[in-house]
Amino acid sequence: MRRWLKPLRVLLGLIVLAGLTAAFVDFRGLIPAPVAHALASLQLAPALLVAISGGLAGAVILVALTFLTLLFGRVYCSVLCPLGVLQDVIARLAAGLGHRPLRFARELPWLRYGVLFAVLLAAFVGAGGFAVTLTDPYSNFGRLASGVLRPLVVSANNLFTPAAQSLDVHAWYHVPVAWPPWGVTLFAAVFFGLVVSLAALRGRLYCNTLCPVGTLLGLVARFAVFRLVVDRTACTKCAQCLDSCKAQCIELRHREIDASRCVACFNCLGACEQGALRYRFSWTATPTPASAPTQIASAAPINAPRRAFLGGTLLLPPLAFLRAAESVAPAAALLPPVPTAPVAPPGAGSVARLLDRCTACQLCVSACPTQALQPSVLHYGWSGLAKPRLDFERAFCNFDCHRCAEVCPTGAIATLAREEKRRTSIGAARFERSLCIVETAGTDCAACSEHCPTKAVETVPFRNNLRLPQVRDELCIGCGACEFVCPVRPRRAILVVARAEHTRAAKAVEAAPVIPRKTDDFPF
Repeated sequence: MRRWLKPLRVLLGLIVLAGLTAAFVDFRGLIPAPVAHALASLQLAPALLVAISGGLAGAVILVALTFLTLLFGRVYCSVLCPLGVLQDVIARLAAGLGHRPLRFARELPWLRYGVLFAVLLAAFVGAGGFAVTLTDPYSNFGRLASGVLRPLVVSANNLFTPAAQSLDVHAWYHVPVAWPPWGVTLFAAVFFGLVVSLAALRGRLYCNTLCPVGTLLGLVARFAVFRLVVDRTACTKCAQCLDSCKAQCIELRHREIDASRCVACFNCLGACEQGALRYRFSWTATPTPASAPTQIASAAPINAPRRAFLGGTLLLPPLAFLRAAESVAPAAALLPPVPTAPVAPPGAGSVARLLDRCTACQLCVSACPTQALQPSVLHYGWSGLAKPRLDFERAFCNFDCHRCAEVCPTGAIATLAREEKRRTSIGAARFERSLCIVETAGTDCAACSEHCPTKAVETVPFRNNLRLPQVRDELCIGCGACEFVCPVRPRRAILVVARAEHTRAAKAVEAAPVIPRKTDDFPF
């Protein structure tokens, strides 16, 4: 059995990594939305957010992940976390390039638990969404795949498009490259550089020092039912296990393994020729090898602070991680009418709700067929870093599309029925007559009214037999079609101003056709 543990872990991890990467990079809509949603929903942070908001599916997944960790240790980090699997790939490549094997390293508790405490403290002061955005491994992987890898893949696709079409392969076509804002791209690139350097030089050091999810799971894994242990009678201290341990958690001097840092990669099982490493039932909390001179003498002082931390921190109310999902900003119909006001996608409910529940993973940005959804920089402020907003200079929100909600794993963009989505007002169009070419150039246009799906923009008679746009606020849903097609530059003559809280628009009433009354007389 121990020979199959590592191949099984590698297979499952690569499936998850490939599936999530394909979902984030997919620029042709080939990955079904339920598949992308299912893979993303298995991640710890999205499941926690859904559970906090009262979602049954998130609570079930959260309980399952906790139970899985209590049974087998941190298998989540080696199988389900895409960033963790990516680090394994990087470490493997580094080893192939001749990087020297790793040795046991003492843990850095002040840094490890300091990051987790900072995230919890940020949640208490109302900045939980921002803290999760910065530290959640799944979301950081998503921004890396969507913001850096996806544009590179699209560019490669466009590079080979002429050759493919010359061979009559018309299924291969040119796709516009949608680079995210430079601030988001820079953030993702710097983070990727950090992860690559740590993984290449120190294996899973990031997971065991900077990742709050890894720290949280490590606290649970210390009490795992099944774990890796060293058979002292069979161990010859050959150090082969140390060379294969990517977590640097095997302390050979006392033949102990730090279960809180072990990521259950099972590399050591295959490396030990004496069979001294066993994966077996061992339901006792083990001391940290780096601090224990003897197994018995160190058990009490080491376990006491850890258990105190477990009892005092992990049992904090769920709201310590994030504010209540339904907390909203003070009621306001519209944000100040400035062009830079961010428009939250339909299904968000309000800007405040989006900021509370979104982890900025960018899965909705990748799924948007028109690429109207783009990551924000500081449009929402610091708390909204990298979270989605509608950019009507790029495109507009399709009237019948709601793919962003179909893939969202946290419910930050809730799924709406087709008719409900058509009536959800996320903003209101504001027409500036002094900029319109009907006024400035004396020529007809009507592009905005022709593209309005709800007939909120209509034209009324104007001088010289022209027609001037006019907005009916009660019908406007803020989809941005009018703003996108407006030919006026640099500032468009019609702009969509965001609603802080989404409302329900009225439905346009079709005028009944006038049917002439039948008479015996000639109608003229």
